[in-house]
Amino acid sequence: MKRWMAIWLGLTLAAAGVTKVAVIGDSISTGAGAEEPRQNGYPVRMGVLLGDSFQVEAFALGGHTLVRKSRGSLMRKPIYQKALEFAPDVAVIMLGTNDSNSGGGNHWQYEADLETDLMAMISDLRQANPDVLVHIAGPPPMYPEKSGLKPDRIANLKERHARLAEIRRRFGVVAAREPKVLIHDLARAFGAEDTTDGVHPTTEGHAKLATHLAEILTIRFNEACDVGKALEDAGVKAKASDFEGYVRHDFTVPGVSCGGIIVAPKQAAAGRPWIWRARFFGHQPGLDLELLDRGWHVAYCDVSNLYGSEQAMLRWDAMHGFMTRSLGCSPKPVLEGMSRGGLPIFNWAARHPERVSAIYGDNPVCDFRTWPGGTGGRRSQGDWTRLLKVYGLDETAAAKHEQVVDRLEPVAKARIPVALVLGMKDDVVPPERNGEAVAARYESLGGEVRVWKKPDAAHHPHGLHPPEELRRFLIEAWKNAE
Repeated sequence: MKRWMAIWLGLTLAAAGVTKVAVIGDSISTGAGAEEPRQNGYPVRMGVLLGDSFQVEAFALGGHTLVRKSRGSLMRKPIYQKALEFAPDVAVIMLGTNDSNSGGGNHWQYEADLETDLMAMISDLRQANPDVLVHIAGPPPMYPEKSGLKPDRIANLKERHARLAEIRRRFGVVAAREPKVLIHDLARAFGAEDTTDGVHPTTEGHAKLATHLAEILTIRFNEACDVGKALEDAGVKAKASDFEGYVRHDFTVPGVSCGGIIVAPKQAAAGRPWIWRARFFGHQPGLDLELLDRGWHVAYCDVSNLYGSEQAMLRWDAMHGFMTRSLGCSPKPVLEGMSRGGLPIFNWAARHPERVSAIYGDNPVCDFRTWPGGTGGRRSQGDWTRLLKVYGLDETAAAKHEQVVDRLEPVAKARIPVALVLGMKDDVVPPERNGEAVAARYESLGGEVRVWKKPDAAHHPHGLHPPEELRRFLIEAWKNAE
């Protein structure tokens, strides 16, 4: 166990003592935008969510910046000294919003100092408490598209919105090199509708931000996350690119010569959990992004046009071995399958139930006779022809071939939780022959299954919106499996 992980566990789990959390920020951290900010601002709500073992105090001033050359620098104010006197065990730094402004004071002219000044703040906090754990939160998102804004406000936010990525990049440089400094993307913490003016959260927005941060503060982040180096050390060449603000690595999976993708979180959660997308990488990524925010990896192994057949299983065997041995990821990922991705996730889980923590099927194909076969579902002739070929079947044999419902017993015996999101008007992959049939069979075997039904939804769109309940279900399943 790493030394600072032991410190963090000691802070959060010790029976005696209270973990002191300092929120250092600007107007958002004062509760601006909320009704009765002293009761509804996110620091107060976060303290309630964290409970009596945490003492959360806000040290914030509206309109203030991180950069020290600005007349509005928080570090020049007495409240900052009070934050240091508090000697926090955990510091949440939510600054940068006003640093993006080139209006009154022209704070943006000092953007080159962002890294240096952030490091100065961290050094001050370490002087106050050498064991402090620092969470860089944001800066939070801006929403120029917020309805009802005046043209000059929209123009201002568009200009500043473009600068937030650079601020986060500079903050990320510091987080990457400094021990016990973590950075978090708040892009999914609250939306445009949760702000009063495109920046300041409403009462509901503050509640969402508090929930988001309270979850993050209770996650054990304790591992480096250099996927690029791990791939290089394994002798695998990869192409790095951006995926919604995270680093995506495309490579060839060793041993099977098929495409693989790994998206790395900013920092890995302890145990290195991961979710494994079976098909349609990047489509409706809401759940994947929320897991990335919480320290999960997202992985993909190309099994296109293999429909969960033996060849697909061999590719997944190789990918699982690579993820666990070369990257040190959890031996029990969550499997995620949308549409035809249902075939590989359930078939591989039946083959290796000891390697799975949970299964998530979204309008999943569980009976290939319905799709692409067209019996009770929609026919796709090209897919049907390819499926028969990769399975080595003719029409007669395909009609009698075992389906997912026939393979569930080993999955149920392993007590693997199953989550299903079903569009009840899906006429492509009808739920009564696929997801609902699997749920009924799984429950009869004593398995745990949770079904979210979308009464008016067809096959598309996939996903559960918002994905909060699904995310918590899957995270809990992974924790229980570890």
